Amino acid sequence: MNNTLIDNSIEALSMTATLRKCLAIDGIKTVSIATGYWDIPGLAILQENLRSFIEKEGTTLRLLIGKDPYIYVNQLKSPKYKDANYPLDFIKTDIHELNVTEEYKDAIRLLLDYCTENNDSKIQIRVFRKNENDETQFLHSKCYIFDGKSNGIGIGIVGSTNFTQKGLQGNAELNYIETAPNQVLSLDEIPGNKSHLIWFNEKWEISEPWNKQFLEQILKSAPITDDVEKERKSEQQSFTPYELYIKLLQIKFGDIVDKSLGQQIETYLPANIHKLEYQIEAVKRCIGIMHEHGGFMLADVVGLGKTIIGTLIIKRFLSVPEDDGRERKVLVITPPAIQSGWKKTIAMFDKNSDEKIAPYIDFITTGRIGNVAEDESCEDDDDDSRDSGDFGGTLQEKNYGFIVIDESHKFRNSATLMYQSLDELIQKICSNTGVYPYVGLLSATPQNNRPNDLKNQIYLFERNHNDSTLKKAESGNIERFFADVNREYESLIDRSNDIPADERRQRLDAVSKRLRDCVLSDILERRTRTDVEKYYKDDMESQGLIFPKIVGPNNLEYIMDDELAQLFSDTMTIIAPTEAEKLQTDEWLKYFRYRAIEYFTDPANERKHTGRGNRGVNDVAKQLAIIMQILLVKRLESSFTAFTQSLLNLRRYTENMIKMWENDTIFVCPQIDVNKELDYETKTLKRGRRVSFNDCVEEIRAKITKLTEQGRNEKGQNAEYNRKDFKEEYYIQLKEDFRLISNLYDRWAKNPQDPKFDAFKENIKPELFNPQKNTSGKLVIFSEAIDTVQSLARAVKAKGYKALVITAANRDEMEHTIEENFDANYEGVWKDDYNVIITTEVLAEGVNLHRANVILNYDTPWNSTRLMQRIGRVNRIGSKEPFVYVYNFMPSAEGDAQIQLVRKAHTKLQSFHVLFGEDSKIFSEEESVVHYDIAKAVNGEESPLQKYVYELKQYKDTHPERYLQIEQADKDWQIAQAASGTAYFIVKAPHSARLAIRIRTEAEGLYNAKIISLLELLEDMRVKENAKRVPLPDNWRQLSAEAIKTYNQYFVRINKSRAGDKATAAKEMLVKINNTPSLSLQSKILLKNARKFIDRGSFDIIKKVLAIGQELEERGLRLFAIEQQDIDEILEREIGKLVAHVESKQGEASIVLGTIK
Repeated sequence: MNNTLIDNSIEALSMTATLRKCLAIDGIKTVSIATGYWDIPGLAILQENLRSFIEKEGTTLRLLIGKDPYIYVNQLKSPKYKDANYPLDFIKTDIHELNVTEEYKDAIRLLLDYCTENNDSKIQIRVFRKNENDETQFLHSKCYIFDGKSNGIGIGIVGSTNFTQKGLQGNAELNYIETAPNQVLSLDEIPGNKSHLIWFNEKWEISEPWNKQFLEQILKSAPITDDVEKERKSEQQSFTPYELYIKLLQIKFGDIVDKSLGQQIETYLPANIHKLEYQIEAVKRCIGIMHEHGGFMLADVVGLGKTIIGTLIIKRFLSVPEDDGRERKVLVITPPAIQSGWKKTIAMFDKNSDEKIAPYIDFITTGRIGNVAEDESCEDDDDDSRDSGDFGGTLQEKNYGFIVIDESHKFRNSATLMYQSLDELIQKICSNTGVYPYVGLLSATPQNNRPNDLKNQIYLFERNHNDSTLKKAESGNIERFFADVNREYESLIDRSNDIPADERRQRLDAVSKRLRDCVLSDILERRTRTDVEKYYKDDMESQGLIFPKIVGPNNLEYIMDDELAQLFSDTMTIIAPTEAEKLQTDEWLKYFRYRAIEYFTDPANERKHTGRGNRGVNDVAKQLAIIMQILLVKRLESSFTAFTQSLLNLRRYTENMIKMWENDTIFVCPQIDVNKELDYETKTLKRGRRVSFNDCVEEIRAKITKLTEQGRNEKGQNAEYNRKDFKEEYYIQLKEDFRLISNLYDRWAKNPQDPKFDAFKENIKPELFNPQKNTSGKLVIFSEAIDTVQSLARAVKAKGYKALVITAANRDEMEHTIEENFDANYEGVWKDDYNVIITTEVLAEGVNLHRANVILNYDTPWNSTRLMQRIGRVNRIGSKEPFVYVYNFMPSAEGDAQIQLVRKAHTKLQSFHVLFGEDSKIFSEEESVVHYDIAKAVNGEESPLQKYVYELKQYKDTHPERYLQIEQADKDWQIAQAASGTAYFIVKAPHSARLAIRIRTEAEGLYNAKIISLLELLEDMRVKENAKRVPLPDNWRQLSAEAIKTYNQYFVRINKSRAGDKATAAKEMLVKINNTPSLSLQSKILLKNARKFIDRGSFDIIKKVLAIGQELEERGLRLFAIEQQDIDEILEREIGKLVAHVESKQGEASIVLGTIK
């Protein structure tokens, strides 16, 4: 489109044709029209084009008129101007006398559909009456602006044409079109220069809103409007019970099948990312859940692109501002290992986009405890025992509108400082803005251990635990629901309960099913590979994408001889005994090297080492001991050679502690590697001179002094102590540990066998590189131990293969090399410098390795999440090979039986699989070897919601016109399927959530109403297509009134259940403040309004009143008395905004949909 004059001389230069072209341009978000006159016939000319534009997501029409709509005499049945009061009576007469034609009725329909009294009306009308000097002035200007700035589009037309029929088609007009976006849309104030948009905005701001007056006094009472409404009602009378069910599907899933919304979301995608329908629908579904429940859980199986989906949701949140009180700021919380992946993805979205999202996003990582075990040979970022319970940095107190948490199971424990800090921030945001931020939880395994873990994550967005939006869970009382579920779960995993294995498994299945049906079905968005292959097959095939089939696990067994098997069994009893074994013997390791702080005699020393939050020294010491225990057990499973070395290290560390005790010089230094500092033999070799124990002591003292001088010795934790500072029993326990470690080490030192490593070398070529299976010619090997990785690399190279070794130390440096050699999505030149990648857990997430199709778990992952993440490296979107082969090393049956983890592993894994539709056989027939059915676990079963989404999509595709009719019909969706029975309603108030209500008639005039989940309503209302409609029953009005009463009582009950005793205290505080002498009238009004909402149970206002009362009391005790003006300012600042927001939430409830069957 070029700059040109428009004079209606030919069709190509007609104003009507030009406007139609502009309205059809993709990317236009706002159309602003200034016109001296406006009439319905002019609107009718463009109504079809305007409807297509307004139906798009995020579009608005602003209409600024100089006079009320004008109608020519020949458009009236009979002119009746007489002495009409201009302008109201004039226009009312005009529209009321308008000839009733189909084209005019279509224009009226457009106004009825999209012109509302709300501030967010899609059609907004204002009348210009006075200029900036408050002088009456007629707007004679004509301007048409098409604003698509976010998409690089800006078109402006100025000239003589009014938005009337004559202006568009009848008159000789002259206009000029400008197509340079910077000329049309610039908001920069430049002397002597003004853009179209600046001019329009200036006039718009000083004009009068006219929607309400136009609708109430003119449009809705016009005869032509009556005709339109009668036609609509007639159309709705023909709707069937099945179409009512389709309407319900639209309410629940309409956003998912909305192609215009999907197209909008697709525009956010960078050019180099596949446009996958299932990802777009996941975004739409998460947005819908978020709006309904305040948050969502996204738990797509590994490899389906959760980071892409999460970024799209963020982009949508930032791109489409809503008048919901939430600021457009985002916080993304991730473990350290995957933060870089998020930042790269966001940078990719921003690269060629005019609307950058990175400036609006803050990042913070979950914290990790460092190398407390002083053994750097093991890397496991998913070892939850190393979670510090705090953030890895400072959590900023900003009013975030959206908080995204990746690996959200890190927030399963509400007792950690990290959880409590985030919980407090969410509460503060609500206090500051009047609304809670949205919270998005991303995790393949939201329930990592117990039902309570799931509960704590949900509590981050379900803030009212006694009356939540999850109505199938004890009618919304999720506190009671989870207490009941967790009691059952705990009893089932209690080893002292003698429950038959089959019964235990069945009852665990029932627990998981209850969680899924009552909670997760409403808030969880999860697509498995089975869903994608079943419902999105065409989408995948059109882009040449496949999901490889999982073959395995294939066990590479290694056999221990009797002596080694006995040693293995004894070792497990010593380093990680079961509770039963602890009762039978005292010959087990207690890791006292890491528990010194438990044995302080002075509480002041204990306080130096208390953990953050509510963690005492016992908790801190226990965590350190557990970390060392886990490390030893994992090392034993990884490599006998590696385990023997770790035992030697632990013996030396324990001996160091004993030596410090005996020298009456004991260092407890979290920031100093004391064991390294006391290694005088190594120091002697390095320095070429003798270094004594006392020399080492002096060096440690110097380091403590330096930390203190630099202000880095937090709470004086790094300090030197004497024997008298500890209980004597500590020394006795240390020596007992040292005896056990020494004896165990001596036995292992005499047995140098490593049958697992031998089996690995034997299987490299014939099995792992079998060309019938390894069609890619590449292999991925995982092990948690660094020295094991190095040993494997040497063995692989000895067989003639090229091995790339990746650990945390070189991951970033080698990232490009990894992409070139192992990433099937890499767009550069593929290389084959390496055909084997051997890595620690550092590559278990956030990286693509899917040029390979064989993976070996040299260490069997004990965590189901980690297993899925490892496999997900090679089983991803973009994989080229049809099959992925998974190999695990497994010890003999005796070896695994001694580990005593069968029941625990069964409980965790089975709960995980059943909970998310991944029911799988996880044990071998002997039920002694952990044997994941990986194919089912990775692919998953069909998700319960997908059938409804698919049904709605099918209906829309086969009945597009009827689908649109159902979608546009927003009133009178009350259809009976039977003269009596159970009634179902959806009820909603303007600024409150939708609720589904079921009503059973127990006797005449006696009703049993219950709030149910929308999904439960869906299941109950599903009908056959040929179901017949019958007249509404005589008591329908009473049933509807009961539904609305139930809805209103629900919100009152919510607030009062939250308020409790604090409401009384808040009321007393209001009386006290109100009795303050000389309180301003405005403050008294605020207090009166606050009391009204306290009576209704508004918890936010109760908390705010109590906080203000405390502040006023504290300030009143100071030297200078608090001024009355200060009180007024505090009340206005703290209560005024909150009351206004709460007040705006109130509205009259109405029936959205109802039926009886």
